[in-house]
Amino acid sequence: MFADVTIAQCKRAKKLVMEKYKDTTKGEYSLVFDYQLELLRTNPGSTVAIKLADDVKDDEHVFERFYMCFGAIKKGFLAGCRKVIGLDGCFFKGACFGQLLVALGRDANNQMYPVAWAVVEKETYESWFWFVEKLNRDLKISNQGDGWVFISDQQKGLIGAIEDIFPKAEHRMCARHIYSNWKKKHNDKDLQKRLWRCAKAPNKSLFNYNRARLTQFTVEGAKDMMNTDPIHWSRAYMKLGSYCDSVDNNMHESFNNWIMESRYLPIISMLEWIRCKIMVRIQECITKCLKWSGIICPNIFKKLKQNIARSGNCHVLWNGRDGFEVLEHDKYKYIVNLQTRVCSCRYWQLSGLPCCHAISCIYKSSQQLDAYIAECYSIKTYKKIYSHVLEPLEGQSNWPVADHVRPQAPGYIKMPGGPRKERKREEGEALKGIKMSKVGGQITCSSCNRTGHNMSSYKNNVAATKHHGNAHIVRERSRKRKL
Repeated sequence: MFADVTIAQCKRAKKLVMEKYKDTTKGEYSLVFDYQLELLRTNPGSTVAIKLADDVKDDEHVFERFYMCFGAIKKGFLAGCRKVIGLDGCFFKGACFGQLLVALGRDANNQMYPVAWAVVEKETYESWFWFVEKLNRDLKISNQGDGWVFISDQQKGLIGAIEDIFPKAEHRMCARHIYSNWKKKHNDKDLQKRLWRCAKAPNKSLFNYNRARLTQFTVEGAKDMMNTDPIHWSRAYMKLGSYCDSVDNNMHESFNNWIMESRYLPIISMLEWIRCKIMVRIQECITKCLKWSGIICPNIFKKLKQNIARSGNCHVLWNGRDGFEVLEHDKYKYIVNLQTRVCSCRYWQLSGLPCCHAISCIYKSSQQLDAYIAECYSIKTYKKIYSHVLEPLEGQSNWPVADHVRPQAPGYIKMPGGPRKERKREEGEALKGIKMSKVGGQITCSSCNRTGHNMSSYKNNVAATKHHGNAHIVRERSRKRKL
């Protein structure tokens, strides 16, 4: 711009611009009560809660938390979703400070079903307790969570909140995060596969077998694996009845990526972006399921086809009634009872889908496979879930004006270094983007075409320097011969 300025002047100017930018984004905090009235007016039966900070002066009203759960989503979840809730949090990426807590369910096609979300100051026991307590009231979870499953990534404060509100619920922890901590000491790829075999073993006998195989390679690794009780991350110790055999919380990673753009926006713009995204998704799910044929949902049918293919390796002995003896790969033997829908491998009871042993027995007795699949996976249940839709909202100029104080934006906390845009990646985790890493590759010198050094580093390499000198003499002789 042809301006004669110093670096210090540029920094001060940038600071003024950033402060103005932050002030424009913080203006939406004064409209949260108006937004609450509009949500309750257009979507009756919804729960919208706002909490102001307590540790401020009497004449100040500072925003702290915002909770949303639409009435249509409550009805859809209770109409057909399983009693499985995934909990996770993610940070904002813009000028505003805070965390977004999300509760996800699973629909009949085994895809994410957003149930509730909240904006809080940070992930603590108090914020998680506040969020989970309101979720408890909306979903009418009775008997202290008995029969319910909660899946998380070991967030700060969440474990204690779940234990206090749902002491009888099953709390699973993502096996991928268990492995991330475990591989810091045991980073062999072969050991990774053996640990995941322990996590996905459907019964205790297979878990002990895979654990013993792991012990043959690393005694210390098998011991460290048990630092976290396997009741939280292995299928062998999961309770029956939830029809969910998942050992990870990858669905939340997909959701966080799905709403990535909204995390750069101010609070109301972000919440509106998420609401519109979910409203469109429900409409697309309704339209999509009208084209489906058959009885069960497509994603479930894909998993079922894998079990059907495995059933070809099973040899069945039938007692003439409901008892079957199944031998798989001439190695594992299991007992199946079709009347009670039980297989001694436990996979059928865990997932609600017939395992390969049960499928071989169903075919042996000439019965229909569809009759032995849990109802929660049917297209009929899928349509019940998405028959409840969100109602549209009017523009901000038509929102009702709340007879309430105008809260101020929470204080911005400046962290050391530059603004954080991305999460910290684990050691050995793939980098973002499509650019290939140079780690592990070989460099080639453009002068001598030899590997192990380049033009900028050959001066510090005695052998390379000598070779470069010889290469220079050869090139000079070749030049003279041409002349």
